Amino acid sequence: MSPPSPPRLELSRRAARDLRKLERRDVERLRDALAELRRGAANLDVKPLRGSAPWLRLRVGELRVLYRPLSEEEAAAGGAGWLIARVIPRGELDRAVASLDS
Repeated sequence: MSPPSPPRLELSRRAARDLRKLERRDVERLRDALAELRRGAANLDVKPLRGSAPWLRLRVGELRVLYRPLSEEEAAAGGAGWLIARVIPRGELDRAVASLDS
């Protein structure tokens, strides 16, 4: 029996656009943090967004990654994982959270 595959990460169009705006060093740190998230590391700075379930926030330095588990329909297409909705500077967190769809 083969080991289970790690959860997949899907980027929203908006998150892909956010990534293109980042500096190379930030992208490298973010890539490392997302790899840890995919592995299920317990030492990540993750918090649920109050009043915005099922959304979560991952802190990576001055950046914040807003993500949620894939829905049943999304997961059925390719297995469990996370939808990365936004990658933003810390100061834009409240505005980005207000724009999330549940």
